[in-house]
Amino acid sequence: MSSKKIIEQVTDGLLRSATNGILWWLFLTGASFGKSKTSYGAYQMFREADGALADFNYDTFRQLLINLRRRGFIYHEVHYSSVEIELTESGKKRIASLFPVYRTQRPWDGFLYLISYDIPEIKRVSRELLRRYLRQIGCALLQESLWITPYTPRKLLNEFMSEHGIQGTVLLSKLGKNGAIGEEKLEDLLGKVYQLRSLNDRYAEFCSHIHEITKNTLGLAVEFQGILKDDPQLPFQLLPKDWKGNEAFAAYKALYK
Repeated sequence: MSSKKIIEQVTDGLLRSATNGILWWLFLTGASFGKSKTSYGAYQMFREADGALADFNYDTFRQLLINLRRRGFIYHEVHYSSVEIELTESGKKRIASLFPVYRTQRPWDGFLYLISYDIPEIKRVSRELLRRYLRQIGCALLQESLWITPYTPRKLLNEFMSEHGIQGTVLLSKLGKNGAIGEEKLEDLLGKVYQLRSLNDRYAEFCSHIHEITKNTLGLAVEFQGILKDDPQLPFQLLPKDWKGNEAFAAYKALYK
């Protein structure tokens, strides 16, 4: 698959351009080119480093580096026998703003939170914004106007209501882990609304791809980030016992030691 296609695979919230894609690749690899002190030599090593980058021609590569330097995301030094290209602090911050992070620590207070709202038609714009915001902060829709999340959203909701002038229209209640909604156990309900089985299958498939010699590392990194983008990162206590997320994250990190 071409580098352009690989980068486009994750454009919804992850990468918006080839510039961001190459910035990410530099971040993942540490990008130090030791064969040649010329920019063309660096370009050759850049292509050799990962099969996914093979379709970047020299002019494209050079323009990308110029753009990244101009924006203050990278700097490079020419040494006697090498070219070093490194991310600046601004570049690292840019990367941090583009990608979700797999959280290995997920403190949980043991409760699940139900969010319901009754926003009048005159405030329908705020109502739609609230729905989008609930998805953004990791809530899952149970049914019309009823959402669930394992992480307390009280502060975030108070700030949102104050900002949009809809105080008093949102109700927050909490349940213990062993509670139930209707006849369905919360564990089963969470698995369904957050599509945990499908996510776990994708993590397991990623782990199997790690050992395929035909896979390129950038493609694997994109695959992992695509799964992580859809992962609500629930507390580990609420995940299936055979959860593959930690194994996949360890494999992802091992790609770029």
